[in-house]
Amino acid sequence: MREIVILGGGISGLSLAYYLKSFVRSPSHFRNRLRNLHPSSSAGALTSQNPRKIRIRIVEASPRLGGWIHTETTPSGYLFEFGPRGFRPSRSGSEVLNLIEQLGLQDEMLTVTPAAATSRYILHNQRMEKVPTNLWEFIRWPLARQVVAALFNEAFAKPIQLTDDDDESIHDFITRRFNASVADWLIDPMASGIFGGDIRKLSIRCCFPILIQMEQQYGSIIRGMLLSKLSQSPKKTLLDGSEMSEFVRRYERAVSISFRSGMYTLVDALRKDLEESQECEIHFDSKATKLEVVHQDNLAQFQLELETEEKARQIIRATDVYSTIPAKHIAPIVQNSYPEMAKALQRVQYASIGMIHLGYEASVLHSDGFGYLVPSLEDEKVLGVVYDSCAFPDQNASRTKQTRLTVMCGGARHPEIQSLLRPELENIAISAVARHLGISAQPNHVNAVLLEDCIPQYHVGMWQTRKSIEAHAAAISSRFRLGGNNFCGVGLADCVHRSKQLALEFFQDNFGSSA
Repeated sequence: MREIVILGGGISGLSLAYYLKSFVRSPSHFRNRLRNLHPSSSAGALTSQNPRKIRIRIVEASPRLGGWIHTETTPSGYLFEFGPRGFRPSRSGSEVLNLIEQLGLQDEMLTVTPAAATSRYILHNQRMEKVPTNLWEFIRWPLARQVVAALFNEAFAKPIQLTDDDDESIHDFITRRFNASVADWLIDPMASGIFGGDIRKLSIRCCFPILIQMEQQYGSIIRGMLLSKLSQSPKKTLLDGSEMSEFVRRYERAVSISFRSGMYTLVDALRKDLEESQECEIHFDSKATKLEVVHQDNLAQFQLELETEEKARQIIRATDVYSTIPAKHIAPIVQNSYPEMAKALQRVQYASIGMIHLGYEASVLHSDGFGYLVPSLEDEKVLGVVYDSCAFPDQNASRTKQTRLTVMCGGARHPEIQSLLRPELENIAISAVARHLGISAQPNHVNAVLLEDCIPQYHVGMWQTRKSIEAHAAAISSRFRLGGNNFCGVGLADCVHRSKQLALEFFQDNFGSSA
């Protein structure tokens, strides 16, 4: 029997456990899928050396599951998210849609309303400007002239040939390919909304690798976007080789997806499925403090030291360890036995986000929309505001025309927000929506929370850091793997996609003819 330990009970750890037990339960089914997808792969006949059973233990340091996913409904009926409020179903998001279908959550799912999807704003010189969705809006847009100039510049800019190790900042890349206006007024707020970071430090290779690929393959981003659409047939299969269902194909074009009762719906469904399975057990209030490889009867195993809520010390053994916790939390676990890996992990930096929820018992917005983003040039502590009640109105309390807003501030631009008290964060949010949106009414509900070190920063050089960390992990053991949002994307869909990749690799390594 394979004894698998997963560090972390967030969406990465939960989805990894779900995929592992699903693949191993039906080996022939998934082996045939993979053979059709990759005819030359090693997913062949099950050998006597292959494990037919696994036991999965999820080790979670807190008393709850979900990680940064945290939904709350107030006594007054306001539903707010303390973490991600949805996910983008395109690209890697198709795996989340498939997961939703497997868990039977289709009827609970919500998509962003058309009005919100087509109405996004950017703060420009302290004025709210709608991002154009048609030619007439574009002509009247204050940034139209700069964008047209940028498109001409991009079409004729010569590509720079890069090696696999070359990197540059998002700001340098966009300025080189387009111009500084596009970098400062369009890409900067978008990147802040995703990463909470500074585009003069964030890596284009790690944050937006598709842009690097287009420049290298087609010589131009615009040319790459056009030619790739013409040359590529629509994606029809998922990672495991299964055909995309009608449900997945239908919703993968949506702007953003959530659930009637919030994003924790997905966590609850995964928890219920895993608790009902024979393969999985969940250890709450158990913090991993040390990991090392030990040998017993000529077999290498992992030995993990855990600290429980009562500060008791517990030792567990495992054949495989998957860490989905932040790099900064892995570092102290491997510090004693593998100090060089700990040093590499400590190079990963993080951004903290102040999240302030505002609830009004009336409709106070002058126009519907998804929300607005704030470029760094505006010199505001606020990164952006999401109009939750417009984006997902089915989450509103039915008895009122309530308005729900989420204000995000801080990030890498303003690390000083980490030292602010809750009332100070609340005042920043109330002042911002008053100035930017003309909301004079006082909110009926206000709540501020600091999400400390919630987003890893993929700075220039992160590509090399990632390779170094993965090399150290492989040197410890090929059965020590890293998931989560550390390297492969910070979004919920990225995390689920990475977990499915790891589960498939486990399946192929242990159920293949060459195992």
